[in-house]
Amino acid sequence: MERGYLHSVVWIVLVTLLALLLLSWLPTIKVGDWQMRRIDLLSDLRGDSLAAGQEVLEVLPDTQESLSAGRVVVDSCRAGMTCIDDMADDEDRGMNALYRALEGIDTLGRPVRIAVLGDSYIEGDILTANLRQLLQERYGGSGVGFMPMTCDAPGFRRSVRQRFGGGWTAHHANDHSGYDRRWANLTGHYYFARSGAQMTLNGVSGYLSRLDTCSQSTFYCMGHGTGRVTAIVNGGQTQSFDLSPNGHIQAVTVSARMGSVEWRVDHDGGLTYLGASMDDTRGVQVDNFALRAASGQHLRAISEQMLADLDAVRHYDLVIVMYGLNVAGRQTSEYTTYRDRMTEAIEHMKRNMAGTGFLVVSVGDREEKRGGTFRTMRGVVSMVNAQQRIAYDSRVAFWNLYTAMGGEGSIVRMVDQKLANLDYTHINFGGGARLGRLLYDAIVWGHEQYHQQVKEGGER
Repeated sequence: MERGYLHSVVWIVLVTLLALLLLSWLPTIKVGDWQMRRIDLLSDLRGDSLAAGQEVLEVLPDTQESLSAGRVVVDSCRAGMTCIDDMADDEDRGMNALYRALEGIDTLGRPVRIAVLGDSYIEGDILTANLRQLLQERYGGSGVGFMPMTCDAPGFRRSVRQRFGGGWTAHHANDHSGYDRRWANLTGHYYFARSGAQMTLNGVSGYLSRLDTCSQSTFYCMGHGTGRVTAIVNGGQTQSFDLSPNGHIQAVTVSARMGSVEWRVDHDGGLTYLGASMDDTRGVQVDNFALRAASGQHLRAISEQMLADLDAVRHYDLVIVMYGLNVAGRQTSEYTTYRDRMTEAIEHMKRNMAGTGFLVVSVGDREEKRGGTFRTMRGVVSMVNAQQRIAYDSRVAFWNLYTAMGGEGSIVRMVDQKLANLDYTHINFGGGARLGRLLYDAIVWGHEQYHQQVKEGGER
């Protein structure tokens, strides 16, 4: 009996290995910019598949000459810094909108707001939490900013303690069915609720500064239904709001020095819910809009009304667009379709978000094993080039994260330093602190150059 069982196991293993070897010879299956990950058991034995003399793609230099004629402003960087290339046209849709808001921060009457749109690279507030802290320590502000009603892993995010329950139904852009893009916000998320649904946000201390308390919380919903919500501040003070149907985003706010706020749906008559925030009334706010496995193309499908409504109730001075790792592949170096669609997405947002600047941040380093050693995945450099072109064609700003983090092999070095995960793709919280500092330095350097030109009476 045991011999027959062992005989069967051996045959199963042999058949499986044979099937995997046959799959190694299949051509790559590709649909648009998506391709199936190739199975290749012999990849480590083949050596580097790039033949001698074959062209290796180089990252385009951050200069006007690399992109043809057009307005490209590159700050004169200090040694060791990767600066932001501002390719905005006369509409100032690059960094000037942010810099101008920072110049008037004391009289603006609201926080200077930055939205960071990205995939799992920034999930859990990685990188953005550190960017937020540094900007708030320099320019003022407090609080974690905008939060969705629910999340898949609430304990993963260290910058806020979130609890929720009572009957939320979540939808997002990766849903295979039941998704209605009319209600989707910048990450493609929206929520339905039963009466009694609640979400609680608690500030945190001992992680990063300026997260323990804030001065206001705002609750966002929309639709043609009615509803009643109640805010419970610091576990005691309550304030209720009756919501009337108007088809647009409604925002209701409670103000106090608060370390916690609970939002409870007392009655739901068919509204759609978006999220709530913990904010200050001044300074800088950085909102994290992460969607796991996203390519960024869902941005094209956000309704014009949603974008206009968001702009009216929570205007952003800068939107940072950070996608691409879910598209860059081992065998792919042609991203024309992706480039065109992302350009459309940015143009779509520009048309419906007046006075907002946009910054495209490239993918970082990602490794694959070739010839028994880790090498930068061949699709990564092509993606960086495509993203630089997206920024140029959209006339917005561009920051080369791949170069800033050290280029070829940089994620391997970060893994060795325990700043990145063993997938040789994603950074951890330590890596987020390092890269958040690099982006902060680039933003502040650009603002300093802008400030100097304003002081001297020039225009940019």
